[in-house]
Amino acid sequence: MIHSVYRAWGTACLALMLVAPVHADLPDTIVRLKPSVVLVGTYKATDSPRFQLRGTGFIIGNGLMVATNAHVLPAPGGGDAPALVVQLRQGSGEWQMRSVTVLETEPARDLALLRMEGPPGPAMRLGDSNKVREGDNLAFMGFPIGGVLGFSVVTHRATVSSITPAALPSPSAGRLSEMAIRGLRNGTFNIFQLDATAYPGNSGGPLFDPDTGDVVGVLNMVLIKGTRESALSQPSGISYAIPGVHVQELLDRHR
Repeated sequence: MIHSVYRAWGTACLALMLVAPVHADLPDTIVRLKPSVVLVGTYKATDSPRFQLRGTGFIIGNGLMVATNAHVLPAPGGGDAPALVVQLRQGSGEWQMRSVTVLETEPARDLALLRMEGPPGPAMRLGDSNKVREGDNLAFMGFPIGGVLGFSVVTHRATVSSITPAALPSPSAGRLSEMAIRGLRNGTFNIFQLDATAYPGNSGGPLFDPDTGDVVGVLNMVLIKGTRESALSQPSGISYAIPGVHVQELLDRHR
C-alpha cells in the first residue's frame, strides 16, 4: 500500500513537471530575446549620419511585424524625406537594415505596427497583460539615450509601482495636455507606472516577464522633471508602459 502511494505521488509529480511552463533566469531570457529587439529610425544617403535612431521596436506575430510607439515615427514628409527603416542584429553582430511599411498607428495609445521587408525575424511572444499586478518585477529592453551608448540592446529591471489611468502628469505642475484631457473625456485605459529609469531611446521597447520572456507592455514615456536634457542629468526614476493587450489588438487586425 505504501509503495503504491509513493508510485502515485511520483507519477503526479512527473506529470506536473511535464505540463508546467518553462521558466528561465533573466540572463537566459536576455540572450533569447535580444535578437528580436530592433532599431527604429530613418535613413537618407545624403544625411550625416545617414541613419538617425528614433526609438526601439520589437518583432512579433509572423516575424515580419514590428511593434513600437506612434511617437517614434517621423511626421509624414515629401518625396525627399528620409525612409523609415528598422535594423536587426545579425548573428555576426552586424546590423541589417530593412525597409518597413506602417500598417497602423494608434496615437491615443501611442502604438504603431510596422511590417518589414525580407525574411522573418525571431518573434517575441505576447503575454496576458491583464494578469500584471502592482508589485510585479519585470524587465525592459531598448536603446537608451539613442546612440550615445552605441547600438547595443540594454536591459533594465522594473517594478510595477502602479496601474493607473493614462492621464499622465505634465512637466508643468497642474497642467494636462490636450490629448490627456481628450482621453479623460472619451474614456481612458490603464497604463503601467514603473519604478525604473528609462531614457528617450527606450521608447517602443518591450516590457516583459523576466522568467518567461512574454511581452506584457511597450515602454512609451519617461516622467521628465524640467527640460528634456534633465532626463539624463536628473532622471525621475518613473517610467510608463502601454499594456500589451493593445498591441495584441493591433496585431489581430492585421493577421
